Amino acid sequence: FSAAKLAEENRQKEYDAVVLIQSVVRGIKVRQYMKYLNLCATRIQMAWRGYLGRIEYHRKLGIRVQERQLQHYNRMATRIKAAWKGYYVRKYVHNYYALKDYLTALMVKNEDVRSKLSEYEREIAERDIAQKELDSYLKYKENARACHFMISTEHVPSIFATTAQGQYFEDTIKHIFPKKLAKQKNLWHHTVDFYKTPKTLPPVRNWSRPQGPFKTKEEVYTQRFKPLNPSLRVETDFDSVEQATELERQKTWCNQLIDKKFVPWVRSRPAYERTLHNMTSYSDPYKYGNKSFREDDKRVQQNFHTVFTEIPEFSKYGETYGKS
Repeated sequence: FSAAKLAEENRQKEYDAVVLIQSVVRGIKVRQYMKYLNLCATRIQMAWRGYLGRIEYHRKLGIRVQERQLQHYNRMATRIKAAWKGYYVRKYVHNYYALKDYLTALMVKNEDVRSKLSEYEREIAERDIAQKELDSYLKYKENARACHFMISTEHVPSIFATTAQGQYFEDTIKHIFPKKLAKQKNLWHHTVDFYKTPKTLPPVRNWSRPQGPFKTKEEVYTQRFKPLNPSLRVETDFDSVEQATELERQKTWCNQLIDKKFVPWVRSRPAYERTLHNMTSYSDPYKYGNKSFREDDKRVQQNFHTVFTEIPEFSKYGETYGKS
């Protein structure tokens, strides 16, 4: 009985010890297993991340290698272009002998152009001198034509006959006639010397018909009683287009069977909806917005309804002070 009692008393302690031992062992096993799982996951992540990193590295390495190759090719192309441009410039652009030949040819061309310009300048000067001589001759001829009426006659010598220079001027005047006489081509005195008796007289004109712009009686009467022949613009009215349009409209109206035009569809208009400020019976839609509510109406004098008490000083306005 005592052994059973002792066992019964130690049962709970033993149970708690067993539970503690089991929990410790199970905790160790679980922690070991979790450590193993973490190690496996770490290895898997390390392998996967290493794989991705190597792929990214190779990709960036390829891009970098391509860029370095492109830079190398650009440098090589620049060197080739520099060598070719230097050769081309030395051969064709800044060629000393070619430039010397060009300058020599340019000097020859300049001398040719200078000679042509000097020749042209000489021609222009000769032309100007000839034009001045012609102008002076025409002026001299115009003066001589103006002095034609001052030549000598058989009985009265002119003022130019006193000197030898004047005599030469008078001889020149005799062969220059005024413009009115020069325009007449059939003047008999062009071929006859005024200062000698002519051998033949000028032809006598036929004076059977009177001079002047006269017409016969028959022509005058025919022109006077000729019937009126107005043009198309004079015959037609000013509003002929409107009259023709109205006549065409009347003809069309007489030929049609129905006076009203056939309207296949008519748009229905919605009813007029009054605005909010026009819905009251005291509102005027024409005065809204155009007339102030405090504007004085001379026909109806309405005072405002006061809410507060009046101020005595203000109510005496116009009574205690002058109106001037």
